[in-house]
Amino acid sequence: MSMPKVILVEGDNRRKAVREAVHSLGESFVDLVKAAKRIFIKVNLEHYELPLAATHVDAVRGLVDEIRQYSRADIFVGDAAHYGTKPAFTNFGYDRLLEDYQRVALVDLNDDQAVVGHTVRADGSLQEIHRSKTVSDCDLRISLAPMKTHRDLGVGLTVTNWSLGTWLVPPRIGTHGRVWARFPWLQNEGMTACHQSIAQLYQELPCHIAIVDAVLAMEGAGPVEGTPVAMNLVLAGLDAVAVDAVGATLMGYDPYAIGYLVNCSERGLGVIDMSKIDVPPLQVEQLRRKFIRAG
Repeated sequence: MSMPKVILVEGDNRRKAVREAVHSLGESFVDLVKAAKRIFIKVNLEHYELPLAATHVDAVRGLVDEIRQYSRADIFVGDAAHYGTKPAFTNFGYDRLLEDYQRVALVDLNDDQAVVGHTVRADGSLQEIHRSKTVSDCDLRISLAPMKTHRDLGVGLTVTNWSLGTWLVPPRIGTHGRVWARFPWLQNEGMTACHQSIAQLYQELPCHIAIVDAVLAMEGAGPVEGTPVAMNLVLAGLDAVAVDAVGATLMGYDPYAIGYLVNCSERGLGVIDMSKIDVPPLQVEQLRRKFIRAG
């Protein structure tokens, strides 16, 4: 079995770096795009007032630019954001994508129809929940995530972006108004079950391509608040677990200390052993930082 390859592209032009990283995936990317009829790009729009915690729209542009070299398929860009997706589309300039590209649609997954998915309870049993039907119906699924720390999970990268943001929950009124909170099914079941749930959700509906925009990453009080770290880097690969293992390593974390990555690895969903990932070790060592942990 060949080692999963993770592309690292350095640069401070986000659109150009994302496009170059995806292009470097080669024929594997081209074949996936050419075969697809419906493509879903899962972005992270955590909080509509905090752009550092969100996927930058120029990263989406770089990805769509490269997709359009090979396909005119319908492209859906969306999230089920904790604090609301629609205001993030507006505030972060996503609405302009509809002017820049044909056959691109923005989807607020909080309003989507549902299919069945499962999380893990504290006792190890499965609990039925709802997953996005739009995402499930797409035959090419891409997770495009920012690089950031996470106060509960350690790091937030492509797997968490995918698993948690394609999961549909009813809204509730919190201290900051209307939110779509997942903690009753995650943290409230205990952290062991929380990490297992992320792996379970990923196993049931994985993505095909994983991209991390680390041009301007976030450290500290993630996944919502934090301070910027100029990594000037984009990661890409077909194994999201491996991409996240490399991302965690670059942030100064041991991938084996990230529970959901360990769970994914144990389920055979991807590789977290850095010695078994095709990535330039010298480049990783040169780029590696020690991110401030979420307090």
